[in-house]
Amino acid sequence: FPESPLPRWTFTRIPKPTIAAVNGAAVGMGAEWTAQCDIRIASENARFGWVFPLRGLPPDTGAGPYLLPYIVGLSNALELMYSGEIIDAREAERIGLVTKVVPPDKLMPAAKEMAKKLTRGAPLAVKGTKELIYGSMEWPPTVHHGETGARFRSLSLTEDCKEGVRSFIEKRPPVWKGR
Repeated sequence: FPESPLPRWTFTRIPKPTIAAVNGAAVGMGAEWTAQCDIRIASENARFGWVFPLRGLPPDTGAGPYLLPYIVGLSNALELMYSGEIIDAREAERIGLVTKVVPPDKLMPAAKEMAKKLTRGAPLAVKGTKELIYGSMEWPPTVHHGETGARFRSLSLTEDCKEGVRSFIEKRPPVWKGR
């Protein structure tokens, strides 16, 4: 990432997809951590809440106030953060905070299935895509356009790009090397 005056939340900077598999309370700091993950899957036992105002504080990492409006929309984010309400998994799914809700015993299989789905592509391409998506929240359009072009040019020279084209022509699954 180019230098940015904005915080560098740990999970958004991990070069691979991140999945929060929530099977209980993600409240306070736990809610902040889930907001940093790319995808959130919840068991029916999950609960989410930004309870900071009920303690006289703003959210501690700032990830929720910055990222949550992108995830659930401005009004839903404001309602969650102003009220300190703790919502259940179904409400989290309804507002788009989680991708899916599953029974507790299906949570880890669902997260592993999602991980397989998200990592079908070339690792460097997935990393570049993640950087561009989160970068779009920080960079002005001109910087984003330049970053997109730079990643496209550099990734088009990789072994994985050649393998992706070759596997398409040969009608077979690609074998990624991460180079």
